Amino acid sequence: MKSLLRTLLSFSLLAGNMLVAAEPGPLKALLISGGGYHDYKNQKEILTTGISKRANVQWTVVIENPNPGDFPKVFAKEDWISGYDVIVHNQCFAKYKENAGIDKIVKQHLDAQVGVVMIHCAMHAFRDSTTKEWDKLVGVESRRHGPKFPIVVRNLGKTHPVTRNLPAGWKTPQGELYHTSILPSATKLGVGFREGQEAKTLQTCVWVNTYKKCRVFATTLGHHNETMQQEVYLDLVANGLLWSCGKLDDKGAPRPGYGKTAEGKSSVRFQVVSKKGQLRTFSSLKELAASGLVPVSVPCCGHPETGLPRLP
Repeated sequence: MKSLLRTLLSFSLLAGNMLVAAEPGPLKALLISGGGYHDYKNQKEILTTGISKRANVQWTVVIENPNPGDFPKVFAKEDWISGYDVIVHNQCFAKYKENAGIDKIVKQHLDAQVGVVMIHCAMHAFRDSTTKEWDKLVGVESRRHGPKFPIVVRNLGKTHPVTRNLPAGWKTPQGELYHTSILPSATKLGVGFREGQEAKTLQTCVWVNTYKKCRVFATTLGHHNETMQQEVYLDLVANGLLWSCGKLDDKGAPRPGYGKTAEGKSSVRFQVVSKKGQLRTFSSLKELAASGLVPVSVPCCGHPETGLPRLP
């Protein structure tokens, strides 16, 4: 009898260990935000909350508003990328143009072999440089955008895991359509255009890319908060994030352990990079707001000199 009990106990412990092994921890994501021209304060909340309702993600949010042309200090430390599974770029660091610095940033992504998500103005980051490395990581070349109007989106990726379960088409409440030239390494998943002016305004607005060992999901959609708040938009970006990390199966569903957590909650910490490169960490949004370092709301398209307070 004792032998049977020992056998049953050993089997129970083994089964328990197998169950634990089948439940991986959350993906560790770094969201890099700031740079002006967009409501990044509210967008970081929209993205972290919305994606976490769809995927098991632990967030670190870094906020930096560098002086135009300055090297973003979030990238200054050699190990800034260490420990993360995916880097989410929702930033507008458009004015920095030193090739060596940009090439190093891209190389850090490639060396870490992280998943990458590029949102809206990330496509225009470092656009004044002559190096092509950032474009190769993004998967398109883009240097300008057209006027603002609601964008009709057509889903071209009905066989791709990221977009196969999304509607055949949808319309954003507002939008700013980037002019894009897709690279051979990228796969076009969606196009956007102005209603009634498809031939004149058609542009690629959703795609995936592979650069060396980095998988990249990108969309130029997301200038306005009301677009980001659409359920279909958050479904799209959450799928893209999971795909970039290899955690989305061929049917477009999260792999076991990487879908929405049972509690529907996520861990988020906030960091602010000062002009001197000092990093301050806040454990909650309330604590961050109380610091006064980040504005409650940034006017859409506000000039970086007037629309954002300067960090200390």
